[in-house]
Amino acid sequence: MSDIIRREEFGDVVVLHILTTSVDAISAAAIAAECQEMRPITVLDFSEVSFINSAGISALLKFVVNARKSGYQLFAMNVTPHHQKIFKMVEMARYMPTIEERDLAAYR
Repeated sequence: MSDIIRREEFGDVVVLHILTTSVDAISAAAIAAECQEMRPITVLDFSEVSFINSAGISALLKFVVNARKSGYQLFAMNVTPHHQKIFKMVEMARYMPTIEERDLAAYR
C-alpha cells in the first residue's frame, strides 16, 4: 500500500483515497500508478486534499483523459468547491464528474 493512496475495491469499482493534503506531480504520478490495475469505474476521493498545484492539475488531467480514452469511467468525490471550479476551468470535470459518497453506495 502506498503512503499517498489507499485502494478500496468492490466489484467493478475501485476507490482511490488520496491520503496526502497536497496533489502535485509526485502524488498525481502515484495516483496514475495505482490505476495501472483499473476497474471499469474508478473514483478518486479528494477528502484529505486541501491544495492542488499546477503540476498536479496537469498530471491529473493527462491521466484522466487517457483513462477515459481507454473506456474507464472516472469520478471524483469529496472535492472542495474551489477545486470543483478549477476542474471545470480545465475541463477535467467533463472527463471526471463529481459523485456523492451516498451515490457510490449503489455500486457496493
